[in-house]
Amino acid sequence: MAGLSMFRSISFSKLREKLAKLSNSVSENRNHIRLFAESIAYCVVTGSLGWLAYEFHETVLTIERCVQKDPMLLNYKAPEYVFVDKTAFTELDEYQIIDGNSIIKPTNPPVFFLQKWNDFKHKKAWKLLEITNKYKNSKLSWVATSRLTTMTDLKDSDFQHLAQMSYAHTLVGLARSANANPKFFLPPRNISWTKDEILYKIRRLLIKLNELNEHKCLSYFMAYAFKDKQHDYYHLEDVPPDFGSMQIDNDNILQLSINALRHHCNNETNVTAMVKLGGLQILMAIYQYLKNDEQVAEEIGKLLSVASLNKDLIQDIFLTGWISILFEWKNHKNFRIQSWANRTLLNMDDEDPINGDYMFGKQTVLLYPKNRYHQDSKIDIVLVHGLLGGVSFSWREKDVHINEPLGLFDMNNKNESHNLPNATTLKRPVGEDMQNYWDSYNEVKAREWDLIGSEFEFVLNDIPHKENLKGNGPYSLQGNDSTVRQTATNEGYSQCWPSDWLPSDEEGLRVIGVDYSTTLSEWLPSCPLKKRDHRTLEGRTEKLMHQLLAIGIGDRPIIFLAHSMGGLLVKNMLVAASNSNDPNVRKLFEKTRSVFFFSTPHHGSPLATLNSAYRFFLWPSVEVDELRTDSPKLVSLHNNFLECLKDNPMKIVTFAESLPTEFTALKVPILCVPKDAADPSVGELYELPLNHMSICKADSKLSFVYQKTLAVIKTVAAYSS
Repeated sequence: MAGLSMFRSISFSKLREKLAKLSNSVSENRNHIRLFAESIAYCVVTGSLGWLAYEFHETVLTIERCVQKDPMLLNYKAPEYVFVDKTAFTELDEYQIIDGNSIIKPTNPPVFFLQKWNDFKHKKAWKLLEITNKYKNSKLSWVATSRLTTMTDLKDSDFQHLAQMSYAHTLVGLARSANANPKFFLPPRNISWTKDEILYKIRRLLIKLNELNEHKCLSYFMAYAFKDKQHDYYHLEDVPPDFGSMQIDNDNILQLSINALRHHCNNETNVTAMVKLGGLQILMAIYQYLKNDEQVAEEIGKLLSVASLNKDLIQDIFLTGWISILFEWKNHKNFRIQSWANRTLLNMDDEDPINGDYMFGKQTVLLYPKNRYHQDSKIDIVLVHGLLGGVSFSWREKDVHINEPLGLFDMNNKNESHNLPNATTLKRPVGEDMQNYWDSYNEVKAREWDLIGSEFEFVLNDIPHKENLKGNGPYSLQGNDSTVRQTATNEGYSQCWPSDWLPSDEEGLRVIGVDYSTTLSEWLPSCPLKKRDHRTLEGRTEKLMHQLLAIGIGDRPIIFLAHSMGGLLVKNMLVAASNSNDPNVRKLFEKTRSVFFFSTPHHGSPLATLNSAYRFFLWPSVEVDELRTDSPKLVSLHNNFLECLKDNPMKIVTFAESLPTEFTALKVPILCVPKDAADPSVGELYELPLNHMSICKADSKLSFVYQKTLAVIKTVAAYSS
């Protein structure tokens, strides 16, 4: 104890001596220390001010270099936003690009801490945007765009800045990416023209277009629609009586003007002239004035779709703000508007790794996948509708109004009775406790389904009345089957069941819709420039085959789903492809693995023979005239089709109707395609308790039509893999 106390006293005494010496030293050098501290403070303050002045100067120069003066904005005293040409934030140049997965990593370890700081400040988003803008048509750009869509924690001002700096191809890529944030898309500039100003501008546009390439329909329309205006080419008395029957007033003149513009701009030359004459800005003004008019949106969507076929017009579409509108239309409640928007965006997206090299024309639309997809498809499902049909009408889910009497005109423009965007029911946000409850509830319900479902069998809807010897179902599902369980709890509605349901039950499908106009009668005036032979079976076959080959049909196995006259079109196309000496054309026949015929009149239809009894009500069009029972044309086509099956024994499945369809004009029920006319004498044949219009509309995944289609697709997929 005594030794320890001595040690402590010695230590503390030395410490006190050192502190005393330090205190004396500080007192003696107090003035020198104060001078040194003041010098350091002066240097820090002076240097900081100089650095701030330099940064301010560089910022001003950067903004002057980056901001372009858009001439379209000069008409406005206070522009709503500006366009930025290139990325201003390049502080991440010390990072190197390594590969398509990591994209960015620091060049040396000390920069790791700077990377964390920059990530916190969201600077990585600007670097990703720079990569996307710069490296066009590369895997790096595609991955960078995908990464941008995952950055959801940016401020609104950051999104606006990124949107202003985005190039056209970058915005298109974002629009076609799944879960893209709407904040990436700036609203179009507000064009506050009055209706009279809009009418004046679209009238001048139509006149200029007609002067460049005269079209009689456009001339007639101009003379009749704008009666109080002077015209140099046609007068009101020169207009044919058919056009005189058009009802034109102040309420619908804008809509009819867009329709006339779309009719004129049905080719690349005319639509290019329309764009260069400022037509896209006029269309934007009309859209903003009639924003809730879905028919106007659909007509504009068709015009933009034709414009997207010309790569040189993408910048014009971008600068007028249409990409933001197309992104909004992607999920529109109207399926037709949705389809035109997706078709237009896809045509502008040459960075899509699978479909970027394809051009979807006026008769083809990619129904699935709607967004960019990195894996190639295994099978192409091609939907071909028939008379009075369309992608949005023929292939939608069956509804309660399906058996109502039908009119004779433009059934493919019938408004959908359901407006849900897709087949899935939207979930409401719930709290964590409630979510845990629902998860537990679903687990218990799943166990109950497994237990109860193993004890019963579910017979499919629309079960066939009759079938031929080759028919083999499926006719039922086990009660614990996942499809039975999901359908029992699904309250959604599908506007196109093949594209909504089939890819969810079988991976690797690409679903293509074929859309072409058909009519039963010719009461309405027809275009004098439209050749009659373009509406014949041969004319349609040639045009459709060209458009299908342009989107890669023939590069992978094909399954056709064809309704009514669409089946004749498919048969004629396969026969023509099988006889072709061009291997690029012949592959369309060689790659076909199966054809589904939904009430196809292989041997003609009684509908085509009604002219003598109901001449007053029905004047057969070109399409109907070709469907006369046992016409030599149909007999020859069917014999040639059966002959070509010897070279490619594809799977043939036929669904025949057994219920009549009632037409409002005739007031009588008609069995459009009787079983004998629908029987191709090859493959499986099922006679279903459905009429002509409902036979291609599955009512759920528990429909026999759906399950049979899915079963064949699964077989083809297994064989192909």
